Amino acid sequence: MKKFNLILLVFIYFLLSSCLSTVTTVSYFDRNKYEEPTKEQQQEVKKAIVPILEQEYKQPFKLLSFDYKHKVDFDGRDLKTTEYGNYHFKVQAVDNPIIVMDFEIGDNATKESIKPLIDSFKKNQLNDLYCTGLSHIYMYDKEDLVNQNSLKEAEKYCDNRNQKGYEHWKRLNSK
Repeated sequence: MKKFNLILLVFIYFLLSSCLSTVTTVSYFDRNKYEEPTKEQQQEVKKAIVPILEQEYKQPFKLLSFDYKHKVDFDGRDLKTTEYGNYHFKVQAVDNPIIVMDFEIGDNATKESIKPLIDSFKKNQLNDLYCTGLSHIYMYDKEDLVNQNSLKEAEKYCDNRNQKGYEHWKRLNSK
């Protein structure tokens, strides 16, 4: 019986140690595929976003906060890792300070260029950010806390851009 227990214990040990080495090996090789942007590239992205917003919305903006977070997600089912980064921005409209845009840009860039990241931002996010900031005022029931003239001005601006998503949240809060 002691021999059987010893053999069983050795078998379980080898089984578990081989799984652990597989996790380590797969994680190690997957991690080498991702190249985290340098501090200089992160600063380039930071400096590029506000002028892009100003050009799109034809008004000045102020960067309230900027952060880059590198993340690694492990999928325990197939031992794969996903590695990526997110640039987090909080930007306020200078002319209408009730509009605060809080958004993230997923990092698709390589070490060679941030151009794909900026192009993706322009294509997928840029058009809706301002009016999403207005929607958040109604979504979080803050319309009584902000300047009403500024609120009307922001609504008019979004109406002129034919972005009326805020109206849904406005109707929900008025009931």
